[in-house]
Amino acid sequence: MQNLDHSINFMEFLRTFRRGQLLSECDEKLKTVIAAMKDTGGDGELTIKFPFKLNKAGQIECTPKITPKIPQHQMGTGIYFSDDEGRLSRRDPNQMDIEDEIERRRQAAAE
Repeated sequence: MQNLDHSINFMEFLRTFRRGQLLSECDEKLKTVIAAMKDTGGDGELTIKFPFKLNKAGQIECTPKITPKIPQHQMGTGIYFSDDEGRLSRRDPNQMDIEDEIERRRQAAAE
């Protein structure tokens, strides 16, 4: 009688999980992360977790979690001022506009 070893190592586990679905999904998510890194210049990450659970039948279940960290474009900074009522404005309430200064000079010249 021949003793057959049906055990698998970690690489075989990855390769054969759900008939290659795990590797395919990881490959797609890796491509997405790398493309976003090239596009944004930011750092990325791909995390794979293997939570194992022993079910009531004594079998080991595994539902992998693939989590990509995709870098985002940085939002530019906006500069605003606050008026006396606490609302935002693009205009500095403590500084005259050029139009206000022109009008002031016209009135001074007319007097």
